[in-house]
This record gives sequence, structure tokens and C-alpha cells, in this order.
Amino acid sequence: MNAQKLKLFLIGSVLINIFLLGGILGGAYLLFWADQAPLSGKATPHALRFAAKGLSEERQRTFFKALRETRRDARPIIETAKASRIEVRQLIGAPTFDRAAVVEAIRQTREADIAVRMRIENTLVDFAESLTPEERQKLAIGLEDNGPLRQQPEQKKPAGQ
Repeated sequence: MNAQKLKLFLIGSVLINIFLLGGILGGAYLLFWADQAPLSGKATPHALRFAAKGLSEERQRTFFKALRETRRDARPIIETAKASRIEVRQLIGAPTFDRAAVVEAIRQTREADIAVRMRIENTLVDFAESLTPEERQKLAIGLEDNGPLRQQPEQKKPAGQ
């Protein structure tokens, strides 16, 4: 390999490494340090974190951090649920149908989902307990308007009733 080819190879290698390092650092920032970054996918305006939008920036950051830590701690359970869902799909698509195995895989998925939900709900309750009555009222309104406890349009009563 002559000097010119070696130089081009080294420049290309450096550029690729810089690109990869930027991706890794960007992902780490979103995962560990960004206050409002969801852990995966795009957050909908009805995600639980949007329920705190009426609170002060400091309280919102505290809430986001608590949710992020809860989700991080629940990752093994989330992975169990994911693996169980994959197992359900595989069992249902198998050439021979094993009802007991499908029911068991669905049960495992449900239990993991419930365990994650309980952890997140406990985090919400713990956070609400730390708020003043005025802040709890704002959180309650946020839960009704934007959170998972929101009322569906047909459930909301028209003004004057």
C-alpha cells in the first residue's frame, strides 16, 4: 500500500470513528442526562411525563428523573415482557398449536406489564406526595388533560352540566 492510499484510509477511519463516537455520546446523553428525552420512540402528548407540564421547571425535572430511574430499574421486567410477547407470536405461528404454552406466555407478559405499571404508578404517587396541595391540583389537571388518566372526549361532560 502506497503512502497516498494509507493516508486516505486513515482519514476515512478517523471520520468513521468520529461519527460513531458522536452517535454513542448522543445516545448516552438522551438516555442519562436529557431531562425530557423518552427512553425509546417518540413520546405522545398523552404520555405520563406530559402530566407535569403545569408544574415548575424544577418539579418537572424531578418528575422526569424519577420516571427515568423507574423505567431504568424496570428494564429487566420490560425485557421479560418483550421476550414473552415474542414467544407468544412464535407459539401462535408454530405448525402445531400448544394452547397451554400460549396461555402461559400471555400470563408472563401480563404479569411483567402489571409489575412495570405498578412501579411507574408508585413513582407517580411518591412524587405527588412530595407536592404542595396547589402543585398536586396542577398535576391532577395534567393527568386529566395529558396523562394516562385523561378522560376520553365522550367521558367529558359539556360545560354547564
